[in-house]
Amino acid sequence: MFFKRDSALLGLFIGLVNPVVFYFLQDLIVPVILGSKFDIQSMQLFAVVANLIFFRYYIMNLKFEKTAKGIFFATFIYAVIWIYLNKGNI
Repeated sequence: MFFKRDSALLGLFIGLVNPVVFYFLQDLIVPVILGSKFDIQSMQLFAVVANLIFFRYYIMNLKFEKTAKGIFFATFIYAVIWIYLNKGNI
């Protein structure tokens, strides 16, 4: 299977795509459940933190260190971007 490889590029791909997918899922599902949306900064931060699920799975369960490093690198990049975009809004 494609996702059962130890590759930094695979980790980077997962780490870059997962927050985008999670953000749009939040945008669709949260208003249905709660009746209102979270503010945009919270949704962005939750999307970045969602990478921890995949990071933990690849590092603890599969022992794929290269893939986990790719996910961590993408998470770090997203976190730096989030801090830069929201530096005056927190």
